[in-house]
Amino acid sequence: MREVVVVAALAALLAGCAGPAPLTPEERRSLHPTPSAPPETPVPARHLVGREYVKNGDDAQVLDLTVPGGHLGPRPVVVFVHGGGWESGSRSMWESSEGANFAALRALLLERGWATVSVDYRLSDTARMPAQLHDVKAAVRWVHAHAGRYGLDHDRIAVMGDSAGGHLAQLLGTTRGQAAHEGDLGVKNGARSDVVAVVSYYGVSDLRRLVSDRVAAGCGQGSAGATSPEGRLLGADPAASAGRARADAASPLTYVSSEAAPTLMFHGKQDCVVPAAQSERTVAALRRAGASADLVLVDGAHHADPVFFTRPELQRRTLDFLAQHVEE
Repeated sequence: MREVVVVAALAALLAGCAGPAPLTPEERRSLHPTPSAPPETPVPARHLVGREYVKNGDDAQVLDLTVPGGHLGPRPVVVFVHGGGWESGSRSMWESSEGANFAALRALLLERGWATVSVDYRLSDTARMPAQLHDVKAAVRWVHAHAGRYGLDHDRIAVMGDSAGGHLAQLLGTTRGQAAHEGDLGVKNGARSDVVAVVSYYGVSDLRRLVSDRVAAGCGQGSAGATSPEGRLLGADPAASAGRARADAASPLTYVSSEAAPTLMFHGKQDCVVPAAQSERTVAALRRAGASADLVLVDGAHHADPVFFTRPELQRRTLDFLAQHVEE
């Protein structure tokens, strides 16, 4: 009996020397947690005014850039191209509450973390088409080339414009990837002018038939001939035999293909400056070609009508379109 007691006591002593039971994996992780990633450093807001996109170029070849601050990663960009019949207007219209109130739309984009760019370009009193297209392409290439410096995503650049600016925005979308339309201005070295989405407000799509579309809409011919805004842009009457080739070469409709950027157009049904038939014809052509295109016809709206184009539901339509084609 004494031997049994001794053996039991020895076993208990050895068990105590063995130490506690090994830790489970969960217990080990609780003692040595994985270090969390350091918090992302907030990006400061930036606002550049009058930045040259063509070095030592024309006074009109400048842009404004606004980058919102915050914790977001590289920001998508929307480039705004102003209207004014190619003979007036300025990049400041992006911050104007007049007309279509693009300032309100710009504010919504900034709130969502978008960077915004507004561009000036040479007007028709100093340069003929395709100078205006070459300018806006050079501006987009500048954004692409400087994306890393300002926290921008060079693969998510959209363009928006109204009237004459809508015309140039459409051209960016229909001629993307076509070297023949790039021009030789500004940044090259691999920078691209490609845009991933286009929003056109009552933009011109078909210069040759602009006057005939007015007549068909019951508006009369309006300003026509070589002295019309489009005539001064081309240096010829778009409807005359001498100007038709120039008009076609300057028309977004001419370059429609399956490679065109996704496009959203807004147009007033009562527009007698740029009739809605312009956008209707181009959206139909884009769809036939296999490109993504949509048209919002606004009943009762005239050209640049502030009563209709300031409506929140139209601004939401733009934001939804950009979210679908750019933010994804």
